[in-house]
Amino acid sequence: MGYFSGTVVHQLDAKNRIRIPAKFRKSLGDEYYFVAGAQGCIAVYPEAALSERLEKLKEIRTGDPDKLRAKRLIQSSVEKVTEDDQNRTLIPTFFRNYAHISKDVVTIGMGDYLEIWSKETFEKYCSEMTFDEAYSLVDF
Repeated sequence: MGYFSGTVVHQLDAKNRIRIPAKFRKSLGDEYYFVAGAQGCIAVYPEAALSERLEKLKEIRTGDPDKLRAKRLIQSSVEKVTEDDQNRTLIPTFFRNYAHISKDVVTIGMGDYLEIWSKETFEKYCSEMTFDEAYSLVDF
């Protein structure tokens, strides 16, 4: 499994399809998945990374209704991605609506997975924190 970093701005085509940017595509492998991500993005997981995340959800049992609800929401949003012969993939209506994507998108590397954002939403999200504030929050 590769390491994803960087940012690519691109667009949906007229049929609501995208190509995963070339700099990320090889590391995704043959099977990858869309998942409703945090803060309104689409998380894109290679099969191995998603399996690791889903293992953690297996520990959640019915004793905690809030965690069980969270598990249901997350698991119900997992969708295997299929590509056509030209390496395009349809962004399903659920994900387009969830991420408020209409045309311009930003795909960002997040280590072991990718995030797809509406360009407008991502720019707004990023404008709410400076790099100095970011570095003060993490040990980098």
